[in-house]
Order: sequence, then C-alpha cells, then structure tokens
Amino acid sequence: MARIRFAIAQDAGALIEIMKQYIETPITLEYEVPSIAEMEVQILAVSHAYPFLVIENDDEVIGFAFAHRDLDQPALSWNAELRAYINLNQRGHGYGFKAMEVLIDILRLQNVQNVYSNVTEGNPRSESLHRKLGFVCCGTMHKTGFKNGRWLDVNLLERRISDEKFETEPLPFIPVKKVDKKKLQEIFDKVNASIKD
Repeated sequence: MARIRFAIAQDAGALIEIMKQYIETPITLEYEVPSIAEMEVQILAVSHAYPFLVIENDDEVIGFAFAHRDLDQPALSWNAELRAYINLNQRGHGYGFKAMEVLIDILRLQNVQNVYSNVTEGNPRSESLHRKLGFVCCGTMHKTGFKNGRWLDVNLLERRISDEKFETEPLPFIPVKKVDKKKLQEIFDKVNASIKD
C-alpha cells in the first residue's frame, strides 16, 4: 500500500536510485547523481525549513518531492519552488500529484503565498501534472539549459496558494519543523487514505 511521509536521511540511497533514472534526460538539468552523503545533507538541509517527502509502496521508496527557497532574498521568503521525481515504472498512478498536493498544503501552513516549478521543454508529463494542480506558465527562459548536446528552453510555472489579498504585511514564514504537528498529521492521514494503488 502506498503512502507519503517525511523523508529521513536513511532514504538517501533510494532517492539516488530514482535520480539515476532521470540523470540522462532533460527532465533534470543536473549532470551528476549526488553521493549518498550529499543526498543525506540535502534531505537534512531542506527539511530544516521546508517539507521533503517520500512516496513509498510496500515499504519501497518509489518517489520523492520537496520544496525549497529558490532565491535567498528576504523579500522572497513567502515563495517556494517545488520538485518531484517518481520511479519511472511507477508513473501514471497519481503519486506525483498527491505528493505535490501535500507539499502545497504544508506550505500553506507555513504562510507561503506562491509556488513555482521549472519544467524543461519536452516534458509533457510534468506540464500536464502542473496544469492539473492549477499552475500557469508565467514565462519561458529560452535556450537557457544545456544538456545532452543541446540547448533547452525552461518554462517557469506559478501558482498562488494563499487567499491573501496582498493589502497588508504577510504573516511570517514558519519553518516546517515549527508547524503544528497535529495539522501535519491530518494532511498525511487525508492524503494517505485517498491513495489508490
């Protein structure tokens, strides 16, 4: 049975195996798979302030998704970039969609106002996923990524996730470690009850 939970450092090896499936594709603009130690550091660093999730099915990690602060400027603290990777043989079950929904629900509790994703050209699955989640394209960075011998466009997608009227000062960003644990558990319980294998 599939479920979504917070990632822990011990998930690093499984996440690397998933990344290996994407590293030769334009879906990620990374050139190299991180080491286990590097992935452990990434999980812990992200998890300090933002949600880092894994999707597992029968205790096997089949995907991961996380949010992070895209630009390190104080006035942009209420925005986050989202990323998700699903084991290639597990795509099509809605796991990525569910994980992104959980990220967004948690980010709302953190007072995040807007979420963004970068999608490279030639990635129709990701484009479709983001459309279903309510993202819209807000721009294209033309020929900005170079991978596998060619230049790639990158579309910047955005979604406003708050009901903020943008007339007053926003509530402060709350690191995920300080979000009410009961509210987090409610999010996980709801999504895990809705996942169909």
